[in-house]
Amino acid sequence: MTQIAVGAVLAVLVLGQFGPTRAEGLSDGNLVEEIPRLLEQYSRQGDFELPSLSITELDTLAAGKTIVAVFREPTSPVDTGRVVGWQVVAAPRLLVWLSILDASEESSARLKHSTLTPRTAGAYVSYHHIDLPWPFKDRQWTLLCDENLSLAEDSHGLIWEHRWEMLPRDDALLAKAYEDGLIPGLTRQALDESVYLRANQGAFILFDLGTRGTLVAASMDVDFDGHVPESLVRSFGKHQLKTFLESLSAPRDAHYDETRMLHDGRGLPITREGAMTAARIQLEQPRLVKALP
Repeated sequence: MTQIAVGAVLAVLVLGQFGPTRAEGLSDGNLVEEIPRLLEQYSRQGDFELPSLSITELDTLAAGKTIVAVFREPTSPVDTGRVVGWQVVAAPRLLVWLSILDASEESSARLKHSTLTPRTAGAYVSYHHIDLPWPFKDRQWTLLCDENLSLAEDSHGLIWEHRWEMLPRDDALLAKAYEDGLIPGLTRQALDESVYLRANQGAFILFDLGTRGTLVAASMDVDFDGHVPESLVRSFGKHQLKTFLESLSAPRDAHYDETRMLHDGRGLPITREGAMTAARIQLEQPRLVKALP
């Protein structure tokens, strides 16, 4: 998690670049008819409007390829665009969900991430810091991440959504988190001097396609603030999101062991037994490609 009016890069970096196996040439023509209905249903019941896809784009998705675009909502009063993307993944939704949420906890040399406050039903407050190259100042932000429980209920479990929104800067919260050791690998000077983002919100939306796998949609809107050229960051954001979605073809060599309990799109705890059952289902489905060892 986790995640871009000035690019999708931050949310993508936060949520990592690993996942289960991508669709390998899914040829079921019904997907071309079903996907528009799913996207329209989400636009009615979810938090964001998703653009319609052309027949060519739908064929591209059904073939297991990635689509990424900048979407400007017709009703928006300002000329800003969200980075959106889609991918059909040949794996059960629970495995895809686990992979995305597990990756949201990863940090890197440039990106620091930590959970500050766990909440109910899988929600949590997290801190993020990214080291930007000179001459740009580093950026930091805190997010409220949760699962869209009403969407899961309204869609009768068909759609799960992991969403995030940026919280206003709270210097007291940041200072206490630093003093309590919840922000490792960061000096107090870096904490004080880093620029707080202007905006960061988005979601990963997972549609259950049954034996055909999972449709993953992403919507991200982040404003870096400062003097980072919008066109540059937006272009880089599209590239990063495409890389993330395409990386779903690389199996994630990890096992869910409940050390850090994750919750599904309904806000229910995911047990190791449930994860293993999803893995067995995948192995037993001839149309799904093996993703877990």
